[in-house]
Amino acid sequence: MKTQPLISIITTYYNSVQLGDFVKSSMKCLQNQTYRNLELICVNDGSTDSTLDDLEYFAKQDPRIKIYTKENEKYAQYSKAYGQDKASGEFIFLFDHDDLIDLDTIEKCYQTFLSHPELDIVSPMVITKFTDGKIKNIHNIYLSKSSEFEFKKFAGSQIIRDTVGRYDNHIRGLYRAKVFKSHSFRFTEPLLNADEIVERLIFEEAKFVGSCNAIYTHFIHPDSSAKLLSPKKIDIIRTDFLLRKIFLQKGIYEPRKSIFEFTAYKNLVNAIKIFHLFSDKMTAEEKLQQKKRLLDSYCSLEKKTVLSQFKGIAKIYNTFLLSNFNIMSVFYKYKN
Repeated sequence: MKTQPLISIITTYYNSVQLGDFVKSSMKCLQNQTYRNLELICVNDGSTDSTLDDLEYFAKQDPRIKIYTKENEKYAQYSKAYGQDKASGEFIFLFDHDDLIDLDTIEKCYQTFLSHPELDIVSPMVITKFTDGKIKNIHNIYLSKSSEFEFKKFAGSQIIRDTVGRYDNHIRGLYRAKVFKSHSFRFTEPLLNADEIVERLIFEEAKFVGSCNAIYTHFIHPDSSAKLLSPKKIDIIRTDFLLRKIFLQKGIYEPRKSIFEFTAYKNLVNAIKIFHLFSDKMTAEEKLQQKKRLLDSYCSLEKKTVLSQFKGIAKIYNTFLLSNFNIMSVFYKYKN
């Protein structure tokens, strides 16, 4: 009988016990996967609670668990990159510590690779839920009306195109290692959502992305660090600035230009509000850096494209705001 290939599951942990006892819940579904030839790469990202103790407890019971502790670098991209470097499996699965997967998820993903060898990524059905159990949406790669499964397959080039401006797809997949490691999550600069840039570049490397009838349950936690107001949220406009360049270079910007620019405008408005909210707590150097980011974002906006999506009074109002960066900045400083 042929030996099953090694599959690496990367999970990053930061104060996971304090946030919701997520070490136990994640280990319960990962250790009990029906697919057994796994290495569980657990990156403890400088936790200050009992996360490491809990991980070590499980590691004593299961030699497949490999714990790596690193200093917290304040950005998730570095912990993901650390796991990316350590993973030695033929296939790699990236798992969030506060999510859940069915016990046969890895098995079904792998079997789909066997049935469709042209695939480079296989994604389970992704059900996004609020913590009260209410379903927000269901994706079979793209938005689906129900959890009833139907096999889907798309070129990686289409997947990245359909993330311009917003994600029209939701993939939580098993990757061939060569594809997953094609771009490092250790992005060229620290950003709150640098992983979204890297993820897009990885999608493009995939010849095809397919689906399987397993379930990945992604939870929306209202008190998660990603939801909290923070100066780091200003990073999003820097990400937009970089993504615009990437999409232009790849020739995939124009068809979704209106979606991208409208989203970038909303992100800029939000970033200006956040800047004014936290500016008193910033050093002079930080304030200067963030002001430059805001101005760069404003200058790079395709303002005609943005304004073409408004009508009537809303168009007059936004034309006035977009006419001058200082006007926009002062307006949102006092509007709040």
